[in-house]
Amino acid sequence: MRTFQITLATLAISFATAAASGDFDGAVPLTCTVKQIHDCLAAKSSCALTVPENTSTSIVGIDFAKKQIRSPYRKALLPVLIATTNPDSLVLQGGDQFIAWSGLVDRKTGALTVALADREGAYVYFGTCVAEKK
Repeated sequence: MRTFQITLATLAISFATAAASGDFDGAVPLTCTVKQIHDCLAAKSSCALTVPENTSTSIVGIDFAKKQIRSPYRKALLPVLIATTNPDSLVLQGGDQFIAWSGLVDRKTGALTVALADREGAYVYFGTCVAEKK
């Protein structure tokens, strides 16, 4: 009887975890809206906060299957070189010849944080993601 109860409890916890993580598990592409951008330059003592004028043009797409991120701020796709998960976040990292970037998507809320660095400085994006419909 105890084995059955432990098995039942384990299944309940598994389903609760899956429900809590929602659609932010890396199984489907995400559409993320950037709400704030911090522009940081080495020559300045603080980062400049900007808010996108038009949120419809600040859409970032994350495709886990293709390992690509589409950004309205760059013409080229950003390659995802490392994609991992932990209980709290989807962790994504990548780069190309000119930039390096790292990002997190909160698995419970879809909150997005991305830091992108180049030879002149860095940008930090904050936003929210929603799962694309299957």
